[in-house]
Amino acid sequence: MTKGIAGIPLKDAAAPLREVWLRFHQSRLCLGVDALFVFQPKGMEVWCRIKDERSYQQLSAWVAPLRKSFLVELYPTHADREKKPYSPEDDDPPPSFWTNGELRSYMHDPYFSRLGVSLDEESRLSVPPNIDPELKRRLKLFADDILSLVGKMERLGSDLPALAGAAFGEELLPEIRARARGICLDHVREASRCALRLAENLRHALPHASEKTAETRSAAKEPAELANPLEGALSFSAQALEVAHRIVRFVYPQAHTVDLADLKKPSLIEDLKALQQSAAAFIAGAQKSR
Repeated sequence: MTKGIAGIPLKDAAAPLREVWLRFHQSRLCLGVDALFVFQPKGMEVWCRIKDERSYQQLSAWVAPLRKSFLVELYPTHADREKKPYSPEDDDPPPSFWTNGELRSYMHDPYFSRLGVSLDEESRLSVPPNIDPELKRRLKLFADDILSLVGKMERLGSDLPALAGAAFGEELLPEIRARARGICLDHVREASRCALRLAENLRHALPHASEKTAETRSAAKEPAELANPLEGALSFSAQALEVAHRIVRFVYPQAHTVDLADLKKPSLIEDLKALQQSAAAFIAGAQKSR
């Protein structure tokens, strides 16, 4: 196939091809399949990184009838096949959570109460053998929940540029504009909900002083309505991806310590609140746009 336009349907792309793209995002299959659509006048390519097999099978079922009339190619890879084989250490919480005094205090860890805040290097790099099994399980579940929310927020944010282009671009298809706007708003609302839940969770893992400072700073900010929804969506997308990357670095910091550059930035709680404010500003502007 010749070179196409990634992500956004061409004006001369056939309506059934555009329908698959819209349904893919509207049904949130995009949460289980990281897909890049490349449209052509007579077909399309879909490059997929599969996280949920059922979501990919649904996409394949939608695509199958189109192959009678169009040249449609799916190029799948599987995220789970990129992982290393299972080992018992996979059930351990991240080392950064094992050394997190605030989080372990919140979970009423008796071992931490006896040990205090000073951990030797060996304890920082692995879960001690005498850790309470229930505490270990709770720390792992806490980390998994955070990483799941981060992954969801990142997927929703990464799809926004293409959706916003179809929803608010100047030279795109009027017949899909209204529907694309609805999907775009849904993605932003859901990403904002993820940010709210992440802030609630991370409060238990951050110093209380930093949390109060963040709340004081955020209280003075009011969401400003954006005049250009397309620019607002692109800005929100970049902001969501940056916050997601910061949270992953917080869970899995390099050399098991927080990077100096992260310490100079506002706290994660403040960033997550700012992301929710950006979502509110985008939604207000998008709902008033024509």
